Amino acid sequence: MSARNPTPHRTASHAPHPIRPYEPLIVNVALTGMVASKDQVPHVPLSPREIIEDAVGCVEAGAGIVHLHARAPDGAPEWRRTAYEAFLPEIRARCPEALLCVTTSGRRFGELEWRSDVLRLEGNARPDMASLTLGSLNFRREASVNSPETILRLAELMREAGIMPELEVFDSGMAYLAWELLDRGLLEPPLYVNLMLGAPNTAPARAGDLSHLVSSLPPDTVWATGGLGGTQLPMNALAVFMGGHVRTGLEDNPWFDFIERTPATNRALVERVVGLAAIAGRRVASCGEVRAMLGSPSARAAAVV
Repeated sequence: MSARNPTPHRTASHAPHPIRPYEPLIVNVALTGMVASKDQVPHVPLSPREIIEDAVGCVEAGAGIVHLHARAPDGAPEWRRTAYEAFLPEIRARCPEALLCVTTSGRRFGELEWRSDVLRLEGNARPDMASLTLGSLNFRREASVNSPETILRLAELMREAGIMPELEVFDSGMAYLAWELLDRGLLEPPLYVNLMLGAPNTAPARAGDLSHLVSSLPPDTVWATGGLGGTQLPMNALAVFMGGHVRTGLEDNPWFDFIERTPATNRALVERVVGLAAIAGRRVASCGEVRAMLGSPSARAAAVV
């Protein structure tokens, strides 16, 4: 072959990014959580209308997964599925391809019946994903208790409902449990995992800790990284450049600028991640691409069924 027509170059699968092309970036935005209040986090969406508008704006900005918590009229966390029916169908109607994820967190509710109620949603309110924390942990002021029995039962209920688990991993012990749940048939690949770092009682938010957690996961796991508080930006940036994916949002971090304590909005946090991806030369995944990467059927097709 002449010099003008060189042999096409084949990128080795072991080559680092960006020599080996990046996958499109999945952006997961956690809008509300169970803790944030308006006096501390002025832009946190609490009412159904605020959650709807915030979710739509974040999808427009580049989010492919929206992680959702419901709140009662007084702002308290709410577990009842009827509270989710106040906003899930409209988000689905306006963002039909976005993956909608609900919480089964044990941070404020311990009873399995309460935590699993949201898994019984049907029709256009039926979620695509639900959070599943793979162990107990301490936050700064409270514990999130997830007994082995509760974890197994929630995994079973998600499998029965056809809802994909959004696995929450805060340390390597939780990552190891994912292997056992796979072996027992309670999880099916591809797994989606949020690696959460930076709280006083979780894995620290350092590059080595993130690398260790990634290496602890089962092969072919789709992993995203979120940092708590001021660690969010560096953890998001590391994930973008390492070839992982990103979790961001006001549930984890109230500030756009940690030093100045500038209040953030969810859309601004998503847009910042999209900017990081542009610096990396990495395309942000469309909602349809996120569904394909996670093996999730189209929301339109699921609604017909």
